[in-house]
Amino acid sequence: MWAKRVAAAVVGGLLALPVWATPAEDLIAGLRKECRGCDLTGVSFKKANLEGVDLTGAILTDASFHRANLRGAILDDVSAIGANFNLVDATKTSFKGADLSRTLMYGAQLSGADFSKANLTEARMQTARLTSAILVGAVLDRVVARDAVANNADFSGVSMLQTNLTGASLGRSLFDGATIAYAGFVNAEISRASFVGAKISVTDFYGSDLRRANVAGAVLTGNRFETAALTDVNLDEAQMRGNFMADGRLQE
Repeated sequence: MWAKRVAAAVVGGLLALPVWATPAEDLIAGLRKECRGCDLTGVSFKKANLEGVDLTGAILTDASFHRANLRGAILDDVSAIGANFNLVDATKTSFKGADLSRTLMYGAQLSGADFSKANLTEARMQTARLTSAILVGAVLDRVVARDAVANNADFSGVSMLQTNLTGASLGRSLFDGATIAYAGFVNAEISRASFVGAKISVTDFYGSDLRRANVAGAVLTGNRFETAALTDVNLDEAQMRGNFMADGRLQE
């Protein structure tokens, strides 16, 4: 009988021990604002309020931030391969040096976000808002950003291989020193944008608005500008070969 009482007391004591919350649960509950380097693989933060959190260097592979609030958060150097940021509010969030390849960012609010030197290869960013975003030196290869709004954004030095920006709004944005190849800017609004020193090849600008764009010193080879608006484009010292111009004429 005594042994049974001792065993029951031990079991009861074990059951009374506190159950510690995981870092993810504490973040969602608002009990912590920092989880640098944490492994949050596959965690769902759907609709969570994560405003201002610091997740620098965290592993966010396949995590979901669908409709979450990430305003002003720090996600520098995170590994977020395949993560879901659809409809997230990441206004002025920092993603510097982050691996965001194959992420979903459909309809995301990314205005003022900093993606400097981030890897966005194969990201899906249809209708995303990137107004005044910073993407200096980022990799945007095979990104789909149809109908995105990225006016006044800084794409200086980016890599855009097979990037799809059909119907995007890119007015006054900077593409200085960018490498753009086999990309699509069909029917895009790119007026007053700057492509100074950029290398642009085999890219489709059909029907786009390039009025008053600055392509000084750029190298443009094999691109299509048919029906594009090219009024007052600055071509000072630009090198142009084999482009289909607005009137359908093929350059030699």
